[in-house]
Amino acid sequence: MIAHDVHAHYYPPEYTLVVAEVAGESGRHSEVARAFLRHGIIQKVPTFTGDLRERIRLLDSAGIGVQVLSFASLNIWHPDPRQRARLTAAHNDGCAAASAEYPDRLRFLATLPFPHVPEAVAEVRRARTLPGFVGYTIPTHIDGAGIDDPRWDEVYAAMNEAPALVLVHPDGFCAPGVLDDYSMEWALGAPFDDTIAAVRLLCSGILDRYSRLNWVVPHLGGTLPFLLHRLLWRWQLEADLLGTSSRGGVRLERLLFDTANSTPATLRLAIDTLPAGSLVFGTDFPFVDPTDLARPVAMVRDLAAPGFSSDRVLHGILAPHVNPPNDPNRAQEGHHS
Repeated sequence: MIAHDVHAHYYPPEYTLVVAEVAGESGRHSEVARAFLRHGIIQKVPTFTGDLRERIRLLDSAGIGVQVLSFASLNIWHPDPRQRARLTAAHNDGCAAASAEYPDRLRFLATLPFPHVPEAVAEVRRARTLPGFVGYTIPTHIDGAGIDDPRWDEVYAAMNEAPALVLVHPDGFCAPGVLDDYSMEWALGAPFDDTIAAVRLLCSGILDRYSRLNWVVPHLGGTLPFLLHRLLWRWQLEADLLGTSSRGGVRLERLLFDTANSTPATLRLAIDTLPAGSLVFGTDFPFVDPTDLARPVAMVRDLAAPGFSSDRVLHGILAPHVNPPNDPNRAQEGHHS
C-alpha cells in the first residue's frame, strides 16, 4: 500500500436516516435535506452512502492504504441547535462505525454543528473520543460567514486542545445563486471558495493562534497556484500606495494542499508555485471516477519534476497525521516538514 487519501467523502446510513426525518419539516433546511435525498451523484454511487466492502476493494486496487472519510457538502443549516447537532453526530457516529469495521484502512474527520457554537464545542470533544478520529472538516464558509469570523474562535480553541487535521471544504459558492447555471457553482465557484478560505486562514492569525491544527485546503488550493502572484503583487501595490500591510509575514508553508481533481499540468503548476512539502494526496472520492481510484494515484506516482517526491505526497507527509490519537507515531503539533 503506497498512498494515504486525506480527501474522500462518505454519507453513512445513520446520517441518511436523520436527513430523511428532517426532509419532512418545513423551511429552507428541509429543502436542502430533500435535495440531498434526490441528489443524482449521492444516491447513484453505492460507495458514497454505504457498500464499504466495495470501497475497500477500490482502495486495494489503487494501492491506497488509508482513506480518511469526511462530509462533502449540502450542509443542512438547521435552525434548531439540537437538530443540527443530531445531524452531525449521526454522520460522525456512522463514520466511526465504518472506521471500527476497517480499523487499518479507514479514518474520519468529524463534521461540526456550526453555526451553533456551544453544540459545536461539545461535538469537538465528543468526536475526538470516537474510533478512527483524526481531525475535523469545516466548510470554507459557514452558513454565509467567513471561516475567520470571530464567532468561531471558541470552537477553534476547543479543536486546538489536541493535535488534529482540519480539512476545509466548499459548501457551494459563497454567493448563493450567482453560479446556478451551466454547472458553474461546483466546477468554478467551489475552487474559488477554496482560495478565499486559504487567504482568510493565512491573513487572520488563525494558524498562529491555533498552532496544534494542521489545515488542509483541497483541490491544490483552488485557484491559488494560478493567482498567487497577482495576490502578492496587489498586497505590495496597496502597501506602497495606500500604506496598508504588504502581508510580508504570510507563511504559505503553514498550509497543506491536497491533490484532488488535479491534472499533471495543474499539479506541475502547484509544485512550481506552492511551498515544497505542502502537497498531500487526496482523491475527492467519489467526485472522480467512482469505479477507479488508480488514476489519481498513478498521476502523482508517475510525475517527474525537479525536487518532487511522489512518496512524500502520497504518504510521507500524511502518515503521522492519520494515525489514531493514542498512536505514539501520531503528529504532536500543527506543523509539517
